[in-house]
Order: sequence, then structure tokens, then C-alpha cells
Amino acid sequence: MTENESMELDIPVTEVTAADQVVTDEEEDVGDLTELFESTEEMNLESSTEQKIQVLSSILTESSNRFGPKASSIKERCIYSLARTYCLSAQYDQVVALLTGATCSAFFTHVTKAKCAKVVRAVLEIVCSLAPSQLDMQQQICNQIIEWTIAEKRTFLRQRVQAKLASILFSQNKYGEALTLVDALLAELKKLDDKQLLVESHLVESKIHHGLRNLPKAKAALTASRTCANAIYVAPGLQSSIDSMSGVLHCEEGDYNTAHSYFLEAFEQLDQLEGDGKAAEGSSLSCLKYMMLCKILDSLTKALKLSAKGGVGTFL
Repeated sequence: MTENESMELDIPVTEVTAADQVVTDEEEDVGDLTELFESTEEMNLESSTEQKIQVLSSILTESSNRFGPKASSIKERCIYSLARTYCLSAQYDQVVALLTGATCSAFFTHVTKAKCAKVVRAVLEIVCSLAPSQLDMQQQICNQIIEWTIAEKRTFLRQRVQAKLASILFSQNKYGEALTLVDALLAELKKLDDKQLLVESHLVESKIHHGLRNLPKAKAALTASRTCANAIYVAPGLQSSIDSMSGVLHCEEGDYNTAHSYFLEAFEQLDQLEGDGKAAEGSSLSCLKYMMLCKILDSLTKALKLSAKGGVGTFL
């Protein structure tokens, strides 16, 4: 039966497709892959690191080349587990080769571009969270992924990784390289009107200009980030970063009361995320410290103004 015939008979095409998918899932035998993967979760990292890596790699490079829904899900989890294992065992060179080497090449070839982008971004987040001080390694991974995405003509993924690379370069205090990358990326994103990535890129641009002590441009970039954020849903973690940056810039201008309110907003969002067990950029404790510092500086400023007028300054 064709799609047009099913429409004439009022038979939902989606229901037929779902039924076919159920049959496909039932026919897919991945019991051996599931058993192998579950066995690695019971391994002790200190004593069985090499064995765990071998088992996970064997799942990804199996000769039968199964890439159905269940097999793809297991192999995706294997990639995440390998990335964590390499980071925890300080095998950072292997992390670099994981995404661009032969281990994951077959997986990326058979899955959709959206799934590929999701996996690459997730691995980058794992690396950055488990090895935050290994900035050179993170930069190397990003550069190699960008070269791969250019060769594969995966523009969306390249832009995502470039935005991450700009953030890493900023953390390395390589402001010139980071600003050049962000400027080129923003020119592309404005043509595509990708507001989500524009929010993140303008925020990084604001941080870079602040690092270069160019406050007017830092404020302009942050305003652009907020403007884009008003048109879309922004995750609490990203919104807290925007509020924190707003607090920093108001501190630079001496407006400590307004800065305190922004740090308070960021603190509440980060505290909620940490309470739910979710990872987030920044720390609620840092925001709390900035809030207290803003209160002290605001009281000190008021006391000095009173003292300058001939009154008695009091710290309240």
C-alpha cells in the first residue's frame, strides 16, 4: 500500500512505521554486545583499565557491523565510556585519536549527522569536565575535529566545535586567536540566524573583550547575546553564565548593587542545577562569594562618599 492510499483510507502512516520499527527492534539481536558492555561497568578502573579499553573497542569495531537502533545505542554508550576511561587514566593522547581514528569511524559513517554531532559534543563535554586543566589536549581535539568536519562538509558541527575552541582559547589567555575565530564564526552565524549558537558566541566574545580590557565592546557583545537569548529558550546553565558576566561588567563600572542582583540570579540558577545533580558551567559557591564581595564594596563606597562630605562613614 502506498502512502497516498493509506491517506485515503485514513490509516496513519506513522502507526504503520512504528509497527514496522517494533518488528525490526525485535529481530535485532544485540545480546552479546549488551553483555560485553555490562561486563565493563563492573571492572575496576585501577586494575582493569587496559582490559576495559580492549572490550569497549572490540564492541565498536565488531566484524558483523550491526548499526540498528539497539546496537547504535550500545556503541554510543561505549564511546562515552571510552572517553571517560581515557581521561580518568590520563591517556589524553588516546582521547585525541578516539573521535578521529578508526575506532569510531564505522559508527560515524552509519549514523545520522545529527547523532554524530550529538556524540562529538558529548565527548567534548566529558573531556572538558574530567580533564579541565588539560587545555592543550582540548585544543588539539577541537582542531582535529574541525579538520574532519571540513573534509566531511559538516558545517553545523564545525561551527559548534569552533565555538567550543574559542572558549578554550580564551581559557588559555590566547585572546587574539580566540577573537579572530569568534569574529569569523559570528559572520557565518548571522547569515544563518542560528540564535542558540549566537548567544554562546557573543558571550565568549564579551569575555574576550573583557580580558582585553575593552569594556565598551564587552558590553556590546553581552547586549547582543541577551538580545538573541530573548528570542529563544536558554538553558539555565547558559543563562547563569550570561548573568554572571553581567555582574562582572557592572562591577567594572562600580555599580555593585546591580552587580549583586545579577550574581544572585546566577547563584539561584546554579544552585538549582547542582541540587538536581546536573553539571553546569561555573559554581554557585563562586557566585555567592561575588555577592558578598559586592555587598562589601557597595557599603565601602557609600561610607567613603559620606566621609568625603564630612560625615561619619559606617559600614552597613
